[in-house]
Order: sequence, then C-alpha cells, then structure tokens
Amino acid sequence: MKKIVIALSVALATSIAWGYEIHHPNLRDAYASAESAIQHIQDAQAANKGVEFGGHADRAIEALKHAEQELIAGDQFNEAHHK
Repeated sequence: MKKIVIALSVALATSIAWGYEIHHPNLRDAYASAESAIQHIQDAQAANKGVEFGGHADRAIEALKHAEQELIAGDQFNEAHHK
C-alpha cells in the first residue's frame, strides 16, 4: 500500500511539472539535477534486484519530488514578482 501511495504522489508531481517550464536558469538546473538524482536512485533499486534499501530510497525519491515542486513554486513566485 505504501508503494502505491508513493507512486501516486510521484505521478502527481510529474504531471504538475510537465505543465510548467521553469524560466530561471539556476532553478531549471536544480530541477534537472533532482531529476538526475531520482533516476540514479531508481537505477540503484533496479540493480539491487528488489532490495528496497529499507524504504530510504523511496523516501529520498519522494523528498526530491517535493523539492521539484518547491523549485516550480519558487520560479512561479519569481515570475509573478519580478516582471
């Protein structure tokens, strides 16, 4: 059940991100770095043949997705207040 909740939250965060392009170059780079980190974690999970790192890898992915949401919100704030 916990994996389903995490998967749904990741899917929601991803769908939100697809609808917005980050304009600030540093925030855009930070977002790309978070995406890369997520991919590395998922690759480690796959290479580890089902051992889930005690749930820490999934929680790290969840935290990185939250960070991506914050980067989007920060960029939206910047766009709204600095034009």
